[in-house]
Amino acid sequence: MFEIIENIDGALVYHGIMHNRIYFSEADNVNLDNLLQKIKDLAKKKRYEKILGKASEKELNVLKSKGFIMEAKIPGLYHGNVDGYFLAEYPNKQRYANDEKNLKTIATVKTIAKAANSSHSNSYFEMPVDFIIEKLTSSEFESLEDLYQKAYKYHPHQIKDATYFSKLKELNHQFYGLFQNGELLVSAILSINETESNMEIVDFITHPNYRGQNLSYFLVQEIKQQMDDLKCKTVYTMVRATSYGLNITFSKHGFLLAGTLTNNCKVLDTMESMNVWYFKKEA
Repeated sequence: MFEIIENIDGALVYHGIMHNRIYFSEADNVNLDNLLQKIKDLAKKKRYEKILGKASEKELNVLKSKGFIMEAKIPGLYHGNVDGYFLAEYPNKQRYANDEKNLKTIATVKTIAKAANSSHSNSYFEMPVDFIIEKLTSSEFESLEDLYQKAYKYHPHQIKDATYFSKLKELNHQFYGLFQNGELLVSAILSINETESNMEIVDFITHPNYRGQNLSYFLVQEIKQQMDDLKCKTVYTMVRATSYGLNITFSKHGFLLAGTLTNNCKVLDTMESMNVWYFKKEA
């Protein structure tokens, strides 16, 4: 399994050596004291370097009192009217460190991406006629796994497989793909949270022969159009903080920057900080 997904005291918890991190969410109606003790015990046992939590205003002060620091804030993440936060604690303090060159790159990406924001203009673009976007079914998970194998040919430890996709589907994830002549070129995985009225674009994957063509733009466009049908008022995503392309893409679609998660996950062979972007549907 690419990452362990389990329920701990009612919270959804992802963890594994891949990112050397624990990520927990859906902790609104749980005993935070008990949950955090179990999570910190798990981090100690597995020697995880970072603990990341998604929380509403209700848990904010509790997490801060337990040593967590706020890394991002999404206005209206819950139901469109309650703010959401990403907070982190670093059992390994070195995980929080960033060299000056990397920090400068992250700052430059943010500046350029923000300048591309199109929240007050029409960002719709017609998709080329030979492209189509479809929702993927379980029968297409092997094709999706094949796309991951092509994209991560030299990094097999990062390949997500059909078994993992099936697990995500059980957790209310949806899968969309952009096709050309029947070939899957780009895919996006969405985590739909009906209880919170939001969704996360969990992952993008692009065929290596089509990188740099910004085809993900059309998938983001389609996802925004699905918000009403999915009863989601807010959509958010995490993007490599050093990647100009996707940061600019989301900004062009009217997404706003919520913050940066320091050294949050491993991409290829590098630990990457992630920018959090969000788009809130107008009431």
